[in-house]
This record gives sequence, C-alpha cells and structure tokens, in this order.
Amino acid sequence: MKLIHPYLYIIFSAIVFCSCSPEQFNDEKPFSVKIASFREYDEMENGIDYLENKGLSPYAITQSNDVDGKWYHIIIGAEKSLEDVLALKMKLEDNFGLNALEVQNYNKLHEELIPLSENEVDNYPASWTSLDLLLQLPHNPNFQIRSLKSLSYFDDINVRSNSISRNIEFDYPRGIIQRNFKNNVDEIVEGKYVEPFSKTELTIHLVKLKEKNDYKEGLSKAFSERILKSKRYKIQKSEEIVIDNDWQMNGYQVTINPKELRSYLVLESASGLLLALIQSNKNDVHLLKSFAKNIGDRHAVDEYNSVKRLLGSFPDALNPTERMIAFDFTTKDSRRGKTALLEVGQTQLSCYFENSERGTLVYQLENFNDENTIDKIFRNRYSRYLDDPNVEKVLLGNRDAFFYKTRRRNPETRKLDWMLESVIFQNSDNIGKISNFKKGTFEQEEMLEKLASFRLGDDYQMNTL
Repeated sequence: MKLIHPYLYIIFSAIVFCSCSPEQFNDEKPFSVKIASFREYDEMENGIDYLENKGLSPYAITQSNDVDGKWYHIIIGAEKSLEDVLALKMKLEDNFGLNALEVQNYNKLHEELIPLSENEVDNYPASWTSLDLLLQLPHNPNFQIRSLKSLSYFDDINVRSNSISRNIEFDYPRGIIQRNFKNNVDEIVEGKYVEPFSKTELTIHLVKLKEKNDYKEGLSKAFSERILKSKRYKIQKSEEIVIDNDWQMNGYQVTINPKELRSYLVLESASGLLLALIQSNKNDVHLLKSFAKNIGDRHAVDEYNSVKRLLGSFPDALNPTERMIAFDFTTKDSRRGKTALLEVGQTQLSCYFENSERGTLVYQLENFNDENTIDKIFRNRYSRYLDDPNVEKVLLGNRDAFFYKTRRRNPETRKLDWMLESVIFQNSDNIGKISNFKKGTFEQEEMLEKLASFRLGDDYQMNTL
C-alpha cells in the first residue's frame, strides 16, 4: 500500500470536508449579477438548488425598504469592476441560458440589506372538500406557481347569470374554448407554472365531467382532434400515450406547428370522468409528461408557500349552506421604473361562495409578506375611510378594519339605498376584504362573524370599537 504524503492528505481533507461558500459582494468587490428575486423564502431556496445543480455558485441576500417591501435575491459573483461583472453577466446568459439578469452594486444596496431568515407559514392550509380537484395539480420545486383557478358548475346555480364566470378566464390549448364543455362538467381547474430562470411556462387544465355526459367514450380523442383541426398546419401528428399516475391516464400527444413546433398532452382517467390538458411555451414533451405523471400525487400545489400562506389565513371550515363557486389565485408581475406600483410581486387570492340564503360572498386576500409595506399600502389606499369618524370600524389587534358601503339597489325593497359592500382589514402579512358580490345581502354582523373566523394570528383578534 502506497503512503500518502502528509501535505497532500491535508489538502485532500480540506477539499472533502471544507464547505466552501461562494464569495459574496462587499465594499471592496461591489459588483454582482442578480439572477432572480422572490417574495417567498422556499422559492429562493429551490432556486439556489437549481443553480447549484447547474454547477454555479449562487448566494442569497435579503433587501427591504419602504417602497418595495422585502425581497429575497439570488446573486452570483463578486467583482471589483463593472467591466468584469458585465463579462460575468454575458457568460451566464450565453452558457447557462439565464435571462433578465441585472448588475447589482453593493454600495447602493448595503443600507437596505437585512439578515437572511426564513419567513415561515404559521397555519396549515384550509382543507375544504371544494379544493379537492385543485389539489390534484402537482407541486414542482423547480417551478413557481403563477396562478390557480377553479370554476364549479352546480345544476341549481347559473354561473353566467351572476357574472362569476366573467371573472375566471381559462387559457385553454388552441382549438378548445369554454363552450365546448357546455353542460357536461362539474368543475374546471387551471394551474399555470413558470420556471423562473429559463422562463419556461406550463399550464395544466383538469376537467371533472358529470357522471352523465355527452362524451361516452373517446373523450381524449375528441379534444385532441379539436387541437389538430384548430387550423391547417404543415405538421399535424397525434400519438397514443399512457401515463402511469394515480389516475391511470391515457390519451394523446398532439404536435402541430402554428409558428414553431408545439406539443400538447390530452389525457383522460381510467374512469373517463377526468380530462387533463397540458401545454407549454417550450416544445418539451419530457417536461409535459413529468408533470402529467405527478397529477394526483401527494405533493400538491398547496405545498407552495405562496399558496399555503393565503389558504392558511382563510377559515378552516365553511358554513354548510355555502358552496365554493370559484377560486382565483394570481401572482402579480414585477414592474420597474418610476411609475412602478407599490404593490409589486405580491400574491392574491379570491374565493367566491354561494350561500343559498344570502347570495354570493367573496373572500379576498393580498399577501405582501412585509408588515411595513402593508401598513404603508393600507394607509395610502384607505386613509379617506380610516380618518372619517362616520365610517364604522372594528379593531383587529391594534389595526383598524372598516366597513365600506356603496349606494346600490336593495334587492329586497328594489330601492336605491346605502348597502354594505365589504369589510376591509389587514394583518402583518395580508390586506383582505370580505365582500357582497352583485346581489349578495350579507349584513354587518354576518360579515363580522366571517371576519372572526379568519386565521389572522393571535395579535389580530377582533374587538368592536
């Protein structure tokens, strides 16, 4: 056995056991490249893992100010000169396909940098049975969830007549439109995902059909043909596929070339009562199939902290007389420049509930994940009402909530009257509303009862003024 020279052993040991973190920018090496920004700590962590798997050496910083709130930034590099950092930026763009990169200067940011810490979610997400189909959509740590939508159809409720369907629009594959489903469905859900570095987008639709529907057999074939026949294309291919997921799906991989090659998956469950439509802005069939395989997996979209945080603030249970008609979760895109809104990059969720006695009620939450930002936005938006002694208010901890009334026709008397529209409130994470929608007739005491059921934290218990 050959002996290892002691100095080589020391060097080898250092390589094996030393956890070398990347050099971070500072006042001596102030220039770096910002790869991406996130409101959520878990999304930032996933981004770090993704970049490390590509052989890069990213690190994270937290920036907070009164204008933009708190952001987690992923950074690469620590360079002395602008010339060096521009060369690094070009290398990252050319060799790793990273887009929308920005040069950062430590000397301009250092006063706004705060210690990196996780923003935990305190509550478990609401577990309403009306979320069951939505929670068949998969979680993927390499992708952010951009939007989630759901629209339910009940035989005794005309969704179109109460305008809810106008608030929920679906981005179906080409050739497929809403009226294709007519009276055949119980519920439709949509999940939009984006990979934050390559900007790859992916959309999944799940359509739950009624037990008695017009399709009988050949559900996936009928909808794959709608895509193929949406226009005349030079390439029109359809290939049968089987996906081994919890729903035991089978169907078709459809490929066309509207401008460039595009592939779609059109799948149906073994029961024939669930239709899945999967599309992407990149012609990556492997990606489509990987998402399809995870439909119905135990790792669902409520594992995204951005979703979990909002669902964790809603009431844990619904009134037996209430049915969820629609669900609309979105993430606002970031904006830049002097005209940028203060509300940048936050998530928001609206849920529409039909009450057999009182009409439609809407729960709305906007999450900013930064208490100082929320206080400023809430004051800027609503100072007129907060400062008006004639506006009725309640206390949530030490924060004001207030009732907003508008002049509209009373559905009972058919006369114009000052009617309660909403109660508007905030806590350390969210700005929220509970609102009558269209012909909703919930009274002030009923809205207070709803507000008391929200899980806003121990510091935001309700006290009537």
